[in-house]
Amino acid sequence: MPYRPKDIYRGHRKFRSPLSILLFVMAFLVVGAIGLFFFLQQYIVYDAAGVRLELPFGREEAPAEEQGQPAPTPTFEPLTVEVIWEDPDFEDVDMGGWEDLKPVQDRFVALSDVTNPQALAEAVASVTDGNFYSGAILQVKDPSGQLAWPSSCATAISYGTSGITDLSGTIATLHEAGKTVAAQISCFTDNLLCTRNPSVALQSGGYAYRDENGASWMDPYNRTVRAYVTDMARELAAMGFDEIILADFYHPISEAGFTYTVTLRTPADPVVAVCQLGKRVAEALQDTGTAVSARLNAASLRAGQSAQTGQDLDIFWRLFARLYCPTSPDLLAGDLELATEVMNGGDANVRFVPIMGLMPEGHDSFVIAW
Repeated sequence: MPYRPKDIYRGHRKFRSPLSILLFVMAFLVVGAIGLFFFLQQYIVYDAAGVRLELPFGREEAPAEEQGQPAPTPTFEPLTVEVIWEDPDFEDVDMGGWEDLKPVQDRFVALSDVTNPQALAEAVASVTDGNFYSGAILQVKDPSGQLAWPSSCATAISYGTSGITDLSGTIATLHEAGKTVAAQISCFTDNLLCTRNPSVALQSGGYAYRDENGASWMDPYNRTVRAYVTDMARELAAMGFDEIILADFYHPISEAGFTYTVTLRTPADPVVAVCQLGKRVAEALQDTGTAVSARLNAASLRAGQSAQTGQDLDIFWRLFARLYCPTSPDLLAGDLELATEVMNGGDANVRFVPIMGLMPEGHDSFVIAW
């Protein structure tokens, strides 16, 4: 049979133009990019600095605790903190405010009666009924450390020394009757706080110091103590009291000596410790209209031990509006003379206030206390 070209099968040639190669490469790159994107998701780190990629070969060695191994115990160099009390300059201290003071004829109401509703009502009635008394002094904190009122002071809240007696009604009643009302607080004596926070207690002979009456004393240099006294005074002034009287406001005396809760660069000085806090309280209340006064200790006045107790009368008369002093009819004249020898201004019959069981003769100011 003769050969005919149309009888021979010829396959189709593949199309291999440059366009097809380019499309193939592009498709490969797109697929590879998508795969790489999902693969790298595990190495993306999100933090406060933003988003970054951390590849395994560029990552720093993880800390030991992240590798499941205990971290080495850190070592600290010992640090000694020294609290330095600089001697304040009392030379030019003059708080003033006593120019317009009037005599006071007050009745003293002890804490036990302040916290007893019936006893308090009777005491207030005795003051408001008639003209014998010009006002009342409420003992709102005694050496036990218990407060009469529900204080919001940080220290009172922390150590549970607040009371429950609402004194706002009593203050209002006395003011409505034209009477004054003062608050007396024991400053450095506090059994409760010394028991619940021993770090504030004054030490003597290796033990927490207690006086002959069994009262525990706080360190007058201690910051917590200073803040507590100042905070209480501010709070009482805000409640409407006309005057704050700082009682037990002196440094005790002990033959065994004392150990303080702070490190002092200079020798301990009771005058600095006591008067520095007195200045702080007086300055804190200077713009409140509430007077700040102090109660004298007999040893400071009659035994010539003001350097040991810290009750320097020259400074006290410049810091406080009035000085209250427990005395008796036969001691009054001598106490008045001793106390006012360095008085810087005002009327001694107004600024010096004897505390007695009966009305003194020839003296305008007094406090009746039983």
